[in-house]
Amino acid sequence: MISERLGILREALPLRTADRYLLRQGAIAWSICALAILGLFVMIDGLSRLERFLNQEESIFVVLVRYFTATIPVYFVNYFGPILTLLATMFAITQLNKGNELIPLRLAGLSTARILAPFFLIAAISTVGMILLQEGVIPNLKDLIRTATAYGSTKDTIRPDDLTDNRNQLVSVDEYLPSEQRGVYVTIESYHREERNSNKIKSRIKAHEIHWKVPDDGGEPYWLLLDGYIQRWDENSRRIPTLGASKEERYSEHFDRYKLKTDIQPVDLESTDAEIQFLSFRELLDQSKRRDLRHLEVKLHMRFAFPLSNFILVLLGVPFVLRGENRSIVIGIALAIGISAVYLIATMYSAELGNREVLPPFFAAWLPVLFFGALGLTMFDSVDSTE
Repeated sequence: MISERLGILREALPLRTADRYLLRQGAIAWSICALAILGLFVMIDGLSRLERFLNQEESIFVVLVRYFTATIPVYFVNYFGPILTLLATMFAITQLNKGNELIPLRLAGLSTARILAPFFLIAAISTVGMILLQEGVIPNLKDLIRTATAYGSTKDTIRPDDLTDNRNQLVSVDEYLPSEQRGVYVTIESYHREERNSNKIKSRIKAHEIHWKVPDDGGEPYWLLLDGYIQRWDENSRRIPTLGASKEERYSEHFDRYKLKTDIQPVDLESTDAEIQFLSFRELLDQSKRRDLRHLEVKLHMRFAFPLSNFILVLLGVPFVLRGENRSIVIGIALAIGISAVYLIATMYSAELGNREVLPPFFAAWLPVLFFGALGLTMFDSVDSTE
């Protein structure tokens, strides 16, 4: 029992002992929950992708290690971090309730907030860990992560969003391989009078492949199109013939290699909503300045808002355990999962409203934080005031 370890409860040293004890309990709970969640994730995700893993040239052990080493940091940043913090906190407090170990601390005059301070410290550590992973690890290893995650996918390419460049060209790439900065099945269309209308098309370029080239002499990088053709129209939507071409190729100018003039860069093709998770905040900020893409603005605000979920979920979950003096670990885990699910669903729905321009980017990212944060503080304060 903790009362036996504290000695005289009102002296300063035993209170520091209590802090160390609670922090140790929180760390143990975090470790247990982390092993449980990661083990469950590895088992479910691994079994669902087992056939694809077995089809790789490397041994199954190497494939599994590479795949989960790459995916776990991404899932931790986007999902696991806050859920794990809440699970660990509720698991630890439920254990303390079960052993009647919170009573001596309350008899010593400690408030609920003071007792839970070590668990909020764990939430702060988890928040910092999420930020460090997102800003310092994932962006630097994004090519390795994409290569590893390709083991568990049917293909290792992405489908970029269509983009408009500074020359009023609409660039469409069917499949793009970020690790090689290469795409296939490319269409580039430009328009008269800046109108995207089939009757006002100015030119259309189709190519089998597109490659990002960086000259060895330090010159400006560029996109190189391979194996394609160019078609042109005048302002009256009449096809412009190619001089000197055969009858069969009269309206199509074929090429083997073609240097595309555009301000589009590889990061633009990697800025779809699914791919920007690999960009750092600085890269996101630079990209939002170059491209007027709504989901980039939402993600910029989410980089600050979502890590705070560690604190908000603890504020929401702890009152359910303390108010009823819950002693059931199963109930505590079920509450943690339910609260986390509601919060994550609300967060994703709000972000989607921002992407669709229903909500401004700032409100789309911060509305769940403000709403659930206020609710959590109210619930937490009501518990603390009853002690």
